[in-house]
Amino acid sequence: MSEPPSGSDLDELLRRWVAEGWIEAGQAARIRAGEAARAQAAAPGQAAVPAPAEGPRRAPLVVEALGYLGGLVAIAAGVVAVSQLWPGIPTGAELAFAAAGTVAFGAAAALVRTDGEPALGRLRSVLWLLSTVSLVAFMGVLAAQVWDLSPAGTTLVAAGVATPFAALLWWLTRAPLQHLATFAGAAAVTGTGIAILAPGHGAWLPGLGVWVLSLAWGVAAHLGYLAPRDTGYLAAGIGLVVGAQMTMQEAVGYVIALATVAGLLAAGVVLRRVWVLALGALDVLLVVPQAASRYLPQSVAAPLAVFCAGLALLGVALWLARTHRRPRAR
Repeated sequence: MSEPPSGSDLDELLRRWVAEGWIEAGQAARIRAGEAARAQAAAPGQAAVPAPAEGPRRAPLVVEALGYLGGLVAIAAGVVAVSQLWPGIPTGAELAFAAAGTVAFGAAAALVRTDGEPALGRLRSVLWLLSTVSLVAFMGVLAAQVWDLSPAGTTLVAAGVATPFAALLWWLTRAPLQHLATFAGAAAVTGTGIAILAPGHGAWLPGLGVWVLSLAWGVAAHLGYLAPRDTGYLAAGIGLVVGAQMTMQEAVGYVIALATVAGLLAAGVVLRRVWVLALGALDVLLVVPQAASRYLPQSVAAPLAVFCAGLALLGVALWLARTHRRPRAR
């Protein structure tokens, strides 16, 4: 029987598992406390220390719920009050409100001390996300109403400023919401940047850029460079679907879209991620009818293709159910 890992080895393992997204920070803290208690109990001449009670404490969950509720109520009340009491709100006031939201939500997130509690960590992540959204609103109003930029230029400026902010928060917290915010900003910068540098190509060339970025993002997440790994898979899958849809203005886009369908379904099977299969199924419902309607118009090809695709997805689901094995108990 192998010896349990020592304290330093266990800390290193837990840090790596949290970075990879396999466990949460709260779970790592409970594992560390349980192992410390077991080591003290096994030591000669020392009284056994009771293991901490499993399951999340109620107080952090209540704080998390109250934080969400209070934030939503404040945002909704502020929007209604401004729209009713100040219909023709000037640009300066909009900028002031957006800047206040950026600072207020950021300060509130900085004041939250998680202490290893997953609920408080989620609350802090949501507050950081609201601060990022407020920064996007501030830069959008500034670029559109003060600098008088085009919609593409406004999007590029807002995303170009907010993406480094979201990336910094992601690097500090490794939180899934900050991961998704960074990817969304990078995709917006890529798409709008291509649209500005190469005008006249419609949406297919920016869509190709988003598709390539998403593919690279998924590969980097699989190699362990972008944590949490499952969040990287989710971001890459959504980006692949959106990018493929944008490329379907041209004939080559249908090839890319069909390759995306096949890739998502294959990745879902290999990685054993049901939600990746769900993205592939959604892409089937989006791509197959469009391809059939374009190349086989005025026929029953579109519903027949969807029917065949549904049967194929059902077969994949049954195969996964038959080949699934429960992990052995250690």
